[in-house]
Amino acid sequence: MTRMFALISARLSDRSTVRSPIHTDDPLTFRRRVARNPFSAAALVLVVAGLSGCSGVGGPRTPPMELGSKNLGMNAEVGPVEVRNLLLVTHGEAEPARLIGVLLNGSEEEIQVTLSDLDDEISVTLDPGQQYAFQEHPTLFETADEIPGAVADVTIAVGTDTESVQIPIRNGSLKWLELYLPNSTSN
Repeated sequence: MTRMFALISARLSDRSTVRSPIHTDDPLTFRRRVARNPFSAAALVLVVAGLSGCSGVGGPRTPPMELGSKNLGMNAEVGPVEVRNLLLVTHGEAEPARLIGVLLNGSEEEIQVTLSDLDDEISVTLDPGQQYAFQEHPTLFETADEIPGAVADVTIAVGTDTESVQIPIRNGSLKWLELYLPNSTSN
């Protein structure tokens, strides 16, 4: 912000700038006019503060670590299927884990998608062009292989195409994930 004021001050004191007839060639006279008119000075400060992005003007700013916090899952492409924002939500290791995220069938054929970890396997059949949201179709692995905060090694198979991915495991510490915890009142 001090850099912005330095640039404005330098610009005001620059004699090569085009001035209106009410301005004199003496930069001090112009500064005195601004200082005498408190409304103009206050408006100038508010405009400069607003344009410079000061946190004192406007609503609260989102901390950088929370930007994009709704996209905590992993993304992948397996054959014609796009996997978006896939993650597991559980209370803890060796407890049931619910999948959330989206599968998108980019082909013009019906496809079966299989997700498997060390001890669980889930299959979903997708119609041509279908978007399948796990949030709308509660799907559980019987156990989470790791603790929340870790990742689960999962294989996604679509026909002969397979992809090994690491899906983040989360718990209900983020408010919006609470309703996806297995055995919560909403599932």
